[in-house]
Amino acid sequence: MDVIQLGPLILNLQLLLFILSAFAAYMAMNYRLSKVEVRADRSSKVRSNKYAVALILGVFIWKFSILLFDPIMTLKYPLSLLYFNGGDKGILLAVAISLGYIWVRSRVDGTTIMMNMDVLSTGWIAGSSLYHLMLIITQRTDVLFHALFICLSAILAFFLFDKKKAVGNAVLFNQIVIWYCLGSIAVSFVKEERVSVVLGFTREQLGFLILFLIFLLIDLYKVKEKRRLSNE
Repeated sequence: MDVIQLGPLILNLQLLLFILSAFAAYMAMNYRLSKVEVRADRSSKVRSNKYAVALILGVFIWKFSILLFDPIMTLKYPLSLLYFNGGDKGILLAVAISLGYIWVRSRVDGTTIMMNMDVLSTGWIAGSSLYHLMLIITQRTDVLFHALFICLSAILAFFLFDKKKAVGNAVLFNQIVIWYCLGSIAVSFVKEERVSVVLGFTREQLGFLILFLIFLLIDLYKVKEKRRLSNE
């Protein structure tokens, strides 16, 4: 467990990194929402608040999900809540509940699925980039992996904001996901202590490969449909 001591105060380093990353993600999502033409009205402000609540909810669930996954140890040592979290299972639970919250709120404010995916992907790029940068500064391990990931995110962010397309454009989102998956697969080969599962690929790389194939098929289908309609 990594901690930062500020006088008598001891801070959980991982929790601090998650909070800073979540804040960066929110700022990026808020900026992305500013590209929406209706940003000035009240409904767009509600949309912005929706993502803020989802991020806060996710951090709290990840942090305190240890109560669900290891209740005996947590109840026996209550102070462990200050230093431990739900781990990978907690992250998955936090993501699932946060996405569920966004889905419910979106049914009320009328936000489309593609707009949500666009804004969330922007937040992910910003938040994960800061997280990798802070890992370089605080831990100084896997520096090449973290640096390449930051470069990948920077390129995708430039591509995302340079395009003069509306927020929630399905074609642009598909391209971002495809290149993000390819980049993540490539960058992961330089990661230290890789655990290969199949054909030299790690479990994370296989997940990105499956996601890449899904969105590639979607992209090819849309291109085929566009050509068919143009020929009619």
